[in-house]
Amino acid sequence: MAILEQPYLDLLEKIMTEGHDKDDRTGTGTRSYFGAQMRFDLTQGFPLLTTKKVPFGLIKSELLWFLRGDTNIRFLLEHNNHIWDEWAFKNWVQSPEYQGPDMTNFGLRSQSDPEFNQVYQAEMKKFDQRILDDPAFAQKYGNLGDVYGAQWRHWEKRTGGFIDQIADVIKQIKD
Repeated sequence: MAILEQPYLDLLEKIMTEGHDKDDRTGTGTRSYFGAQMRFDLTQGFPLLTTKKVPFGLIKSELLWFLRGDTNIRFLLEHNNHIWDEWAFKNWVQSPEYQGPDMTNFGLRSQSDPEFNQVYQAEMKKFDQRILDDPAFAQKYGNLGDVYGAQWRHWEKRTGGFIDQIADVIKQIKD
């Protein structure tokens, strides 16, 4: 185990023993501990977790997606990245155009009902393929709105207009 991983593991233990449960928008819920912080001296190494697999390819494609200012999952799917699929899928199954099996609470149901999970996985696979094959469908149902990439590259100012935060950072570094 990396030496910089111990503060993370200590914080997890504190959250589990002293934290409290909270509801969230997904219905899954979280356990939280308010105000916790971790600080690392990067001269001693990068605090990459080794307690779980870190899929660098997924991290890379998601970061590139953000940096492009993209908000459509099509780019991610083209790079075999399914991190954001469920949000787009939810838009599709809640639309009047969706005529497939009942997908109410698909996230929770797929975890607790193996039979439903098979149906859900099949529907998700069809959805992902349609995003890749049908540009009009991708435009309508693959777009996630103002997620990170949109905010990084097109942040609306209170006074009107927009800021490209990434371009501003690059300019500040150069100057």
